[in-house]
Amino acid sequence: MKALWKNTATLLAGALVLMVAGALLARGALAHARGPAGLAEARKILTEMGGEPGLASRRQKIGEALARLELERVARRADAAAFSQRFEETFAELGLTLTSSSEWKPVPKWKVPGSAAFERTFAGTGPFDRLLDALLTLESWPDQARVRSLSISAGAEAPGTVAFTLDVTAVRLAAKEKK
Repeated sequence: MKALWKNTATLLAGALVLMVAGALLARGALAHARGPAGLAEARKILTEMGGEPGLASRRQKIGEALARLELERVARRADAAAFSQRFEETFAELGLTLTSSSEWKPVPKWKVPGSAAFERTFAGTGPFDRLLDALLTLESWPDQARVRSLSISAGAEAPGTVAFTLDVTAVRLAAKEKK
Protein backbone atom coordinates (compact mmCIF):
# COMPACT_ATOMS: atom_id res chain seq x y z
CA MET A 1 0.00 0.00 0.00
CA LYS A 2 2.93 2.23 0.56
CA ALA A 3 3.65 2.27 -3.14
CA LEU A 4 0.06 3.22 -3.90
CA TRP A 5 0.20 6.28 -1.57
CA LYS A 6 3.59 7.20 -2.96
CA ASN A 7 2.31 7.10 -6.56
CA THR A 8 -0.83 9.02 -5.61
CA ALA A 9 1.22 11.74 -3.88
CA THR A 10 3.48 11.96 -6.90
CA LEU A 11 0.49 12.30 -9.24
CA LEU A 12 -1.08 14.96 -7.01
CA ALA A 13 2.20 16.90 -6.84
CA GLY A 14 2.56 16.65 -10.64
CA ALA A 15 -1.04 17.78 -11.12
CA LEU A 16 -0.46 20.69 -8.75
CA VAL A 17 2.70 21.73 -10.64
CA LEU A 18 0.80 21.49 -13.96
CA MET A 19 -2.08 23.58 -12.56
CA VAL A 20 0.29 26.28 -11.33
CA ALA A 21 2.13 26.29 -14.69
CA GLY A 22 -1.19 26.45 -16.56
CA ALA A 23 -2.41 29.32 -14.41
CA LEU A 24 0.84 31.25 -15.02
CA LEU A 25 0.59 30.64 -18.78
CA ALA A 26 -3.06 31.72 -18.82
CA ARG A 27 -2.20 34.88 -16.87
CA GLY A 28 0.64 35.69 -19.30
CA ALA A 29 -1.62 35.06 -22.30
CA LEU A 30 -4.31 37.37 -20.91
CA ALA A 31 -1.77 40.12 -20.22
CA HIS A 32 -0.35 39.73 -23.71
CA ALA A 33 -3.84 39.73 -25.28
CA ARG A 34 -4.56 43.15 -23.76
CA GLY A 35 -1.65 44.57 -25.74
CA PRO A 36 1.50 46.37 -24.73
CA ALA A 37 1.37 48.87 -21.90
CA GLY A 38 2.12 51.79 -24.27
CA LEU A 39 -0.89 51.06 -26.48
CA ALA A 40 -3.30 52.83 -24.13
CA GLU A 41 -1.01 55.87 -24.09
CA ALA A 42 -0.74 55.81 -27.87
CA ARG A 43 -4.53 55.74 -28.20
CA LYS A 44 -4.83 58.65 -25.76
CA ILE A 45 -2.27 60.73 -27.71
CA LEU A 46 -3.95 59.88 -31.02
CA THR A 47 -7.28 61.05 -29.62
CA GLU A 48 -5.72 64.29 -28.32
CA MET A 49 -4.20 65.00 -31.75
CA GLY A 50 -7.58 64.79 -33.45
CA GLY A 51 -7.57 61.15 -34.41
CA GLU A 52 -6.89 60.01 -37.94
CA PRO A 53 -7.96 63.31 -39.60
CA GLY A 54 -5.61 65.22 -37.28
CA LEU A 55 -2.70 62.99 -38.26
CA ALA A 56 -3.58 63.34 -41.95
CA SER A 57 -3.60 67.14 -41.73
CA ARG A 58 -0.26 67.13 -39.89
CA ARG A 59 1.18 64.78 -42.51
CA GLN A 60 -0.05 67.13 -45.25
CA LYS A 61 1.53 70.15 -43.51
CA ILE A 62 4.83 68.31 -43.17
CA GLY A 63 4.65 67.35 -46.85
CA GLU A 64 4.08 70.96 -47.83
CA ALA A 65 7.00 72.10 -45.69
CA LEU A 66 9.24 69.46 -47.26
CA ALA A 67 8.15 70.54 -50.74
CA ARG A 68 8.93 74.18 -49.87
CA LEU A 69 12.36 73.20 -48.57
CA GLU A 70 13.05 71.15 -51.70
CA LEU A 71 12.03 74.12 -53.85
CA GLU A 72 14.41 76.38 -51.94
CA ARG A 73 17.20 73.81 -52.34
CA VAL A 74 16.63 73.64 -56.10
CA ALA A 75 16.51 77.45 -56.25
CA ARG A 76 19.92 77.70 -54.61
CA ARG A 77 21.38 75.17 -57.01
CA ALA A 78 19.86 76.80 -60.12
CA ASP A 79 22.16 79.25 -61.82
CA ALA A 80 19.68 82.14 -61.86
CA ALA A 81 22.39 84.79 -62.21
CA ALA A 82 23.78 83.24 -65.41
CA PHE A 83 20.27 82.87 -66.83
CA SER A 84 19.46 86.50 -66.02
CA GLN A 85 22.71 87.71 -67.56
CA ARG A 86 22.01 85.74 -70.75
CA PHE A 87 18.48 87.14 -70.81
CA GLU A 88 19.70 90.74 -70.41
CA GLU A 89 22.46 90.27 -73.03
CA THR A 90 19.96 88.91 -75.54
CA PHE A 91 17.63 91.86 -75.04
CA ALA A 92 20.56 94.31 -75.32
CA GLU A 93 21.78 92.66 -78.56
CA LEU A 94 18.32 93.15 -80.06
CA GLY A 95 18.24 96.83 -79.08
CA LEU A 96 15.78 96.52 -76.22
CA THR A 97 16.35 98.44 -73.00
CA LEU A 98 15.41 96.84 -69.68
CA THR A 99 14.47 99.56 -67.22
CA SER A 100 13.63 97.41 -64.20
CA SER A 101 13.30 93.83 -63.06
CA SER A 102 12.26 91.90 -60.00
CA GLU A 103 14.15 89.10 -58.26
CA TRP A 104 13.57 85.47 -59.17
CA LYS A 105 10.81 84.01 -56.98
CA PRO A 106 9.74 80.36 -56.74
CA VAL A 107 6.31 79.54 -58.13
CA PRO A 108 4.55 77.81 -55.20
CA LYS A 109 1.71 76.33 -57.27
CA TRP A 110 4.12 74.41 -59.53
CA LYS A 111 3.39 70.72 -58.84
CA VAL A 112 5.51 68.80 -61.38
CA PRO A 113 7.69 66.22 -59.57
CA GLY A 114 11.42 66.57 -60.10
CA SER A 115 11.30 70.21 -61.19
CA ALA A 116 10.83 73.71 -59.85
CA ALA A 117 9.56 76.88 -61.51
CA PHE A 118 10.73 80.45 -60.93
CA GLU A 119 9.30 83.73 -62.16
CA ARG A 120 10.61 87.21 -62.70
CA THR A 121 9.11 90.44 -64.08
CA PHE A 122 11.02 92.66 -66.53
CA ALA A 123 10.05 96.13 -67.77
CA GLY A 124 11.63 97.96 -70.66
CA THR A 125 11.31 99.75 -73.99
CA GLY A 126 12.29 99.07 -77.58
CA PRO A 127 11.08 98.33 -81.10
CA PHE A 128 8.05 96.06 -81.23
CA ASP A 129 9.47 93.73 -83.90
CA ARG A 130 12.65 93.19 -81.88
CA LEU A 131 10.58 92.48 -78.77
CA LEU A 132 8.87 89.67 -80.68
CA ASP A 133 12.30 88.35 -81.78
CA ALA A 134 13.46 88.44 -78.16
CA LEU A 135 10.41 86.47 -77.02
CA LEU A 136 10.97 83.81 -79.68
CA THR A 137 14.64 83.57 -78.70
CA LEU A 138 13.75 83.31 -75.02
CA GLU A 139 11.26 80.51 -75.58
CA SER A 140 13.70 78.56 -77.75
CA TRP A 141 16.21 78.17 -74.90
CA PRO A 142 16.54 74.75 -73.27
CA ASP A 143 15.81 76.31 -69.84
CA GLN A 144 12.10 75.92 -70.55
CA ALA A 145 11.58 79.65 -70.11
CA ARG A 146 8.09 80.80 -71.01
CA VAL A 147 6.41 84.17 -71.18
CA ARG A 148 3.60 84.06 -68.66
CA SER A 149 2.23 87.52 -69.42
CA LEU A 150 3.12 90.48 -71.61
CA SER A 151 1.67 93.96 -71.50
CA ILE A 152 2.59 96.53 -74.14
CA SER A 153 1.89 100.24 -74.41
CA ALA A 154 2.88 102.65 -77.15
CA GLY A 155 6.20 104.32 -76.50
CA ALA A 156 6.46 108.09 -76.74
CA GLU A 157 10.10 108.05 -77.87
CA ALA A 158 9.72 107.04 -81.51
CA PRO A 159 7.21 105.42 -83.84
CA GLY A 160 7.33 101.62 -83.57
CA THR A 161 8.76 101.81 -80.06
CA VAL A 162 6.81 100.22 -77.23
CA ALA A 163 7.04 100.03 -73.47
CA PHE A 164 6.57 96.51 -72.17
CA THR A 165 6.20 94.55 -68.97
CA LEU A 166 7.10 90.90 -69.27
CA ASP A 167 6.56 88.10 -66.74
CA VAL A 168 8.88 85.16 -67.43
CA THR A 169 8.67 81.71 -65.86
CA ALA A 170 11.65 79.35 -66.04
CA VAL A 171 11.45 75.67 -65.17
CA ARG A 172 14.47 73.91 -63.72
CA LEU A 173 14.80 70.16 -63.40
CA ALA A 174 16.04 69.04 -60.01
CA ALA A 175 19.33 67.26 -60.50
CA LYS A 176 19.75 64.08 -58.49
CA GLU A 177 22.38 64.54 -55.82
CA LYS A 178 25.21 62.04 -55.71
CA LYS A 179 25.65 60.41 -52.33
